[in-house]
Amino acid sequence: MLPAESLVRLPARLRGSLSCAALLLAFVTISAATGCQSKPSAGPEPDRHPAGYSTASPPPREAPPPPPVADYAPKYPLSPPPPPTEGYSPNYAVVRVFYATDRRPTGRLEPAEFYGSERSENEAVSRGTLDVSIPRDHRMGQIERPSILRLEFHEDPEKHVVLLTVSSKSEEQFFRELSTRVDGSSGKEAFVFIHGYDNTFEQAAWRTAQLAYDLGFDGAPILYTWPSSGTVEGYPADEATIEWTTPHLKAFLEDIAAQSHATTIHLIAHSMGNRALTRALASIGADHSRVRPMFNHVFLAAPDIDVGVFKQLADTFPSAAGDVTLYASSKDEAIAASERFHQYPRAGDSKVITVVPRVDTIDASAVDTGLLGHAYYGDNRSILSDIHSVMRTGDPPNKRFGMYPLPSAQPKYWAFRP
Repeated sequence: MLPAESLVRLPARLRGSLSCAALLLAFVTISAATGCQSKPSAGPEPDRHPAGYSTASPPPREAPPPPPVADYAPKYPLSPPPPPTEGYSPNYAVVRVFYATDRRPTGRLEPAEFYGSERSENEAVSRGTLDVSIPRDHRMGQIERPSILRLEFHEDPEKHVVLLTVSSKSEEQFFRELSTRVDGSSGKEAFVFIHGYDNTFEQAAWRTAQLAYDLGFDGAPILYTWPSSGTVEGYPADEATIEWTTPHLKAFLEDIAAQSHATTIHLIAHSMGNRALTRALASIGADHSRVRPMFNHVFLAAPDIDVGVFKQLADTFPSAAGDVTLYASSKDEAIAASERFHQYPRAGDSKVITVVPRVDTIDASAVDTGLLGHAYYGDNRSILSDIHSVMRTGDPPNKRFGMYPLPSAQPKYWAFRP
């Protein structure tokens, strides 16, 4: 990925008169910078997890007072995450993530290189578990990584979010371990995360673990990772691959609903990942129209999907879930660049808001969305707290903290209070 310093001038260039070729270059550069994920933390040593979570001895260092929160995080702490996996140092937490992927295995044993960006042979879906470290002084919304500015040249699980292990499983073993984890949780819950453009297997693992930890999720976190190229030039290839992966995702979601033992299943998709998820849910809704929804709440974060296509799919896909929340922002530079490239509006842009029946549309423009404003679903306390609230209570927007309706909007949508 390109360093953040190289992106400062991008929005100004994007506003100029660009040829199609230059526009594509600008778009993929922005997308690469966001990586459809948060940029690694490069600031000073952060504060502790807001839930007060820590592992066993040695005792934690005295934490400084948390900085003022200008957003809308609730005043109550999030639930503590599950205890760390055995066999690791007590100086950091470990989040175990279940995964499925239609990436091709590389044959390498290093966790970060276990799967590449190539499509699997014969459209096979691999399954397994992975472990990710979360440092004791993790800050909510951050993915801490080594920083040259701090003279850090190697990963350290006590300081950084690190993919520690990857273990491939047979389908039978995968669902046996998954159901055991679900049965051991208080709410018999699971969530499935589908990442967006320009994500490697490793980066997708970081984000899934960070979401599980920051949400204090007691159930089973599950990653579905499709073979994104993980490169600046790979946007067109990723657009083709996300279509190829859709039937695999559909089948996997149906398997999760049937075999995980979970009575509550949430789905979270980001950016281009929303294309596969909405199409998969539309197909599931059509195939299982006479049964109760398989999934409880679906979160569509910064969806990089054509508004016209989204409205077509919205005739069917919400029927597969109890509730659907769409987060959009007018400050999302990656979505704005995608609109220029495709010459059609995207559902993740709130400048012209997309509102459809059975979907709660939330304008997130008022929250701090960072430099390029594309990964706010995982970077911002307000969004994380809203996701947490919905997972715990199922409340509609009018009962959620920091929301207000747009009184003149027809049809109605919601926004975070500025």
